[in-house]
Amino acid sequence: MRRKIPIRRLEQERLAALQARERRRRMSSKVKWAVLLLLLVAVIAGVTYGVFFTPYTALRNMLPVPNKLISVVFIVNGVSHSVPAEGTLVVHPDDVVSVDDIHTDGKFNWGLRLTSEQFSANDLLEGRRDIKEFWPDFESEDPLKVVVDVMAGSQSIGRFNMVVRLRARDWVKKAQEAESPEAKVRYYERAARLASHNALILTNLAQLYAEQDQWARAAATYEKVAATSNTIPILQKLVEAYQKAGKTNQALATYIKLIQKSGTDKEPFYGFISYLNAKKNPTQAASFLSTNLKSFPQTYRPEIHTYLGTLYGQQGEWTKAINSYKRALAGGVANPLIHLNLGEAYSRIGNYRQAEKSLLTYLNMKPKDVDARLRLAAVYRKRNKNKDAISTLKELIKDNPRSLKAHLALVDIYEKLNRDKEAAAVYEAIAKLSPDNKVVHYNQGVLYYEMKQFDRAAKAFSQVLKLDKKDVDAREYLVEVYRKKKKPRQALIVLKELITLRPDHWPYYAEAFELYDQLKAYEEMTKTFASAVGKAPEQPELRYFLGISYEKRNLLVEAIHQFEALVKMAPKNIDYLVHLAGLYEQIGKTENALKTYQKVLDLDPENPEAQENYLRLKMQEIGG
Repeated sequence: MRRKIPIRRLEQERLAALQARERRRRMSSKVKWAVLLLLLVAVIAGVTYGVFFTPYTALRNMLPVPNKLISVVFIVNGVSHSVPAEGTLVVHPDDVVSVDDIHTDGKFNWGLRLTSEQFSANDLLEGRRDIKEFWPDFESEDPLKVVVDVMAGSQSIGRFNMVVRLRARDWVKKAQEAESPEAKVRYYERAARLASHNALILTNLAQLYAEQDQWARAAATYEKVAATSNTIPILQKLVEAYQKAGKTNQALATYIKLIQKSGTDKEPFYGFISYLNAKKNPTQAASFLSTNLKSFPQTYRPEIHTYLGTLYGQQGEWTKAINSYKRALAGGVANPLIHLNLGEAYSRIGNYRQAEKSLLTYLNMKPKDVDARLRLAAVYRKRNKNKDAISTLKELIKDNPRSLKAHLALVDIYEKLNRDKEAAAVYEAIAKLSPDNKVVHYNQGVLYYEMKQFDRAAKAFSQVLKLDKKDVDAREYLVEVYRKKKKPRQALIVLKELITLRPDHWPYYAEAFELYDQLKAYEEMTKTFASAVGKAPEQPELRYFLGISYEKRNLLVEAIHQFEALVKMAPKNIDYLVHLAGLYEQIGKTENALKTYQKVLDLDPENPEAQENYLRLKMQEIGG
């Protein structure tokens, strides 16, 4: 059983505990004051050491004093600006500046100051200062950069930069006051560098470039303007600059943007088409349009298909042309020329039925179009609808009696159908329409020759020779016409002209020989061929005709000379040898004749003429 503690003893123990607790409380308070006093001493020692003693030690880094600059807060013209360490404060000569605060890594910023080799930077800590106080004569075009150190005692804890420069509006003012274009450009370039997004400054600079024909620079500057101000006037200027700078693709791409902006105004679109046509060949233009088709507003695409059809037609890609024209019509383009071009395209691929349909559609809208009616007549011919072709051309000639193409197309049909009488009548009309066209008179002469109307043929060919004194074909026909008319002398006159024009064409000489022989004009024959042999002595045909001409005049010795020369030129030519032997025989040179016949028999032992004449001469020799 536990013993009870006496009440008195419990009271004594409680009193002792209270006294012990009081003693501990007093001891704790003394310790706290001691620690605070120690810390205060340490702070004072640290500040004193940081201010009066260098270099830094590990102890300083442990103290709450500034070691590193974080930022400087300025008040510029009443507006706060925070500049980080190593950052830059840009000011204007007219600015009013002061330092509002300096942020460092320390808890206390006591004793901080500013230093710079270029100006008294610490004045900024003392209150508001005009920048002109530091640089009263600043007018430099180049910015002025100064370095400012932030000092804690004698130690720099960081630095920042200040740049003093003019503003964009200052350069604009200088440009407006400048007299030379070069200076204006230089000042506006300065302004543009400072205000790279100012559309007005950039536009003025681009205009200055354009005025000095610096179109590449103008284009590059207008590009910057268009990036922020994509208006119709700017796009128009940019298109012009690209064009003048020779940047075709960029100009075309900008044209598309301009078209997108222009809405219902189609003038930019027509300018685009004109420029594209001037700068790109049909293949390149078609490729560009097909590639960029979706970039155009929907309302423009049918017209682009129309132009694509024309471009494909120029390249001979007729199927693509047809497809493009169909898309244009489906898109609502009401241009009659599409039907005309479709008619041509269908004709080129041999689809004459569709060609006829397209041309008739066009002619319903343009019934007097001469070219379309000519095309329709040609399509009728391809479809063997000659009656319709002739009817179309007659109606065309009725409406256009001076249409040479219509007359020529009609006469071509008549000739192919062998309707010579109708063809001749049309040729008479053509000759009146085109009296100086030698082809017309030549064709007319050929037609009359084939119709055996030789008088009309002679008249037509003579008209050709009046127009072209050196025409050969008409003269050849004229020789035949005169021969048909039994007029050898006129034929010979024309043939001599042909020989003069073509002296090396030997068939002419054979014809001349026949005409001379027909006229029995042997002396004239001799003269002609003697002259020809003199010009071409190695030509056997000429020498042969000359020998015959002498023989016909009974000048046998001269004839023999020509045939002896022929035999030397062609010693194995039996005709020459036989003829020479006969000449020898005629002048009584039997022995020469026998030798010549023997040469013939050596070449052709079975030659009957040589055998007969050789035996005959031998018998005569024996009998004699």
